[in-house]
Amino acid sequence: MPTRRSTLVSTVAAIALAGSVVSLTACTPSPTDAVSESTAEISAEPTTPATEASVDPAPEDADDTAAALRYLIEEEKLAHDVYLVLGDLWDARVFANITASETTHQELVAPLLSARGIEDPRADEVGVFADPDLQALYDELVERGSTSLDEAIQVGIAIEEKDLADLGAAIAAEDESAVISVLERLFAGSENHLASFERLA
Repeated sequence: MPTRRSTLVSTVAAIALAGSVVSLTACTPSPTDAVSESTAEISAEPTTPATEASVDPAPEDADDTAAALRYLIEEEKLAHDVYLVLGDLWDARVFANITASETTHQELVAPLLSARGIEDPRADEVGVFADPDLQALYDELVERGSTSLDEAIQVGIAIEEKDLADLGAAIAAEDESAVISVLERLFAGSENHLASFERLA
């Protein structure tokens, strides 16, 4: 039969064991607590601002279109100005007719420039060009066409052949349907102009 002393010792031991279990449980984190702490750490990490990810560089195609339109509208002005000068010099109807058409061509291209915020390079003065290559070509063609009416007709042929080559390259490189539509109209017009000059050659 257990004595009063042994019973007391057993009770004290049981109490001490229970206390150790409670302490161990309190010190051990639960799985839920661990997940919460991990989530908090991840949320605290810096993230890349959304605005930075949404900023894209200007597409190269837009720059190509702008450059092509600036060049082509001045090229149409070159044809206009050369035909105006040679028409006055030789009093040939073909130059007067095509000069008016070249004005229409410029009016077709101009809205494409303004709609895209592209500066119109054309000068108001006849025979003045922003593009140095077109300026040199204008000077050369007027000088050549001033020597005779036959040479003036050959100048017209040369201008329209150049227009067709440049328009064809621009159409092939372009992907905007609105731009392509206008350039195709210019191409068809240049084909008619070339035929007109070739009939007189």
